[in-house]
Amino acid sequence: MLRSKGLTDKVLLLGIDGMDPRFSRKMVDEGKMPNLKKIIEKGSARHDLRMLGAVPTITPPMWTTLCTGAYPMTHGIEDFNINVKGELDINFGGIYSKYCHAEQLWNITAENGKKTLVWHWPGSAWPPSTDSPNLMVVDGTSPGALGFGYAMRDWENISCASTKATEAKFYPSALRSTANFTGDPAELGHVPSPYTKVEHQPYFDELWNAFKEGIDGFNGHKMNKGMDIRTNILMPGDSQMATLHCYQSNVGLSPITEPEGWGFEVPAGAKEFTLLQLFGKMTRPCLLLKNDKGVYDKVAIYGKKDAATPIVVLENDVYTPNVADVVPTREGKLEQVVRNMRVLNIAEDGSFVRIWVSSAFTAEEDSVFYPKWIFKEIKEHFGAPVPTGQLGDGDLDVINKCNLEQWKQAAKWQADSINYMIKEHGVEVVFSHFHGPDMSGHTYMTSLKNREDSNADEKDIYKCHENTYMMTDDYIGEFLPLLDNGWAILIFSDHSLICRNEDNHPFIGDNYGINTGLMVDLGYTVLKKDENGKYLPAIDWVNTKAIQQRSNSIFINLKGRDRFGIVDPADKYQLEEEIITALYQVTDPQTKRRVVSLALHQKDANLLGLGGEYTSGDIIFFLHDDYVHDHGESLSTAEGYADTSVGPIFVAAGKGIKEGFEMKLFPREVDVAPTAAVLLGVRIPKECEGAPVYSILSEEL
Repeated sequence: MLRSKGLTDKVLLLGIDGMDPRFSRKMVDEGKMPNLKKIIEKGSARHDLRMLGAVPTITPPMWTTLCTGAYPMTHGIEDFNINVKGELDINFGGIYSKYCHAEQLWNITAENGKKTLVWHWPGSAWPPSTDSPNLMVVDGTSPGALGFGYAMRDWENISCASTKATEAKFYPSALRSTANFTGDPAELGHVPSPYTKVEHQPYFDELWNAFKEGIDGFNGHKMNKGMDIRTNILMPGDSQMATLHCYQSNVGLSPITEPEGWGFEVPAGAKEFTLLQLFGKMTRPCLLLKNDKGVYDKVAIYGKKDAATPIVVLENDVYTPNVADVVPTREGKLEQVVRNMRVLNIAEDGSFVRIWVSSAFTAEEDSVFYPKWIFKEIKEHFGAPVPTGQLGDGDLDVINKCNLEQWKQAAKWQADSINYMIKEHGVEVVFSHFHGPDMSGHTYMTSLKNREDSNADEKDIYKCHENTYMMTDDYIGEFLPLLDNGWAILIFSDHSLICRNEDNHPFIGDNYGINTGLMVDLGYTVLKKDENGKYLPAIDWVNTKAIQQRSNSIFINLKGRDRFGIVDPADKYQLEEEIITALYQVTDPQTKRRVVSLALHQKDANLLGLGGEYTSGDIIFFLHDDYVHDHGESLSTAEGYADTSVGPIFVAAGKGIKEGFEMKLFPREVDVAPTAAVLLGVRIPKECEGAPVYSILSEEL
């Protein structure tokens, strides 16, 4: 009989999305992650810091595995999205707790009388699934930073002003990098991805039309709910994952002119321009100001020209957090928001200015704080949630001076908030998630290796990656004092991000849509065509035998199961065999090497924790390490360029954990929840398929 008394009363599950054990080991050895080194020395880990990850290596299913100890085929969240029964082209977001079929550990700890805080856990945390008064849940409706879904009211952009411009205009998806932008409007306009053969302009037109009735509010959570519609069809030659490092910047461009119509006397020599927000529908008049040496070095941003004081005064090349502003709501009211800003360039003669402006996060909404008093109290002490974003793509200023600074700010805000809840409200168990390494890494990961379309040298991008991990180490350091107060700390990730070795993309394995590229080439998916024989973004179901969607799933278009099914169930297995054989024969035209490392019938994928009649594909496949874009479409053991990998990290320290112990066996993601349960002396979740990591415990069971 197992002991019922725990080894500690307090456990911090310090989840860090995208944290790479391989790169972390390198950084520790080079003395660049001193806080992680302290945790390792005080506790237990493998020397390589690895944990055996489950699949798919995607955020919602893996965070659900980490809190339940169950594999995706058991808890039911088998990818970022979940299939609608019988509808092969309809998915819906799989991040919410209502879709989870396994018991979460935090419900058990709360119901056992332990004050439990679940902080921005992007997998089956929201909405809360127990009414225990001991459970507190904050967000969990999206990855990214806390608030990235529900709190977003405007997207980040680069705002420029130039004497070359003749009118104030907003350019959606205008430049991959604004690092070398001169202010000439001729340089702007929609820029398709270098990997993309189809235009994305209709997508931006749709966003633009959202504001066609005038200035209107923006709700990121409502936009994220767009996943709950008919699945995107990725046309041949189109890839979302391949363009993750190619986020095109929205750019606002305004002429620089002499001041006119201001309600006060402007400083001598000042010039004016317009800052465009809300997709260009909301304007903010600005003054470009000289210093006492006659050099332009400041920007004053106003709500309107007759305002007594500016919203903010930005100094050249200074990161300015928590800029308070307002945006209009659909009800015609004004909602308080915060932004972060930085003037990246000001020409000394005032002829050009380039400003990075973050997303706008609401400073008012408490809808995903349970109980709601948490929002008010955290805001009073530490401010509203911190905006974060994903611009970069070789613009080293934006990556290092803007996004990295945001993540430092968000990390400190989150650490302060969690430590406050522990100190002031007696929280004993914390399930926390920090998305910094993942979201930051997406902005540059592919460019860690020099490629034809790289906007910066890999040596400079490597420094960006080091900076991300040093920022993450600072975050870990905020919790080190807990080790002296009887806490056990488990550090882990859901997956990490890989820099692929090869440049070619097989156009299969994107996790947000139906991949038509390779499947059309192989003849299993058929697209409709227009009168000119050009492919349309519509499936010809009458002639389509199978489709590939999400990260790893191929579905047979089966009679009796799927609405447009054409394949007889008696022929299903043989067709799967044919497709699997075809996948193994796909090679890179340059290297002649295969691009698929493993392809399985669904019954065989049960060995990897995947399966389920409607939620998992009839065929499960994984790309070879060298063709993986960041994460998602590979096995969790994949390794890539620049000491990157896809697998998760695991380190444990504190009360109940052996000190200075180097593990030989591999912990698994399904083992995290039962290990925490044993440390706390509560029962293991009912559907748990893992086991406590016995070797690291200070007492034998």
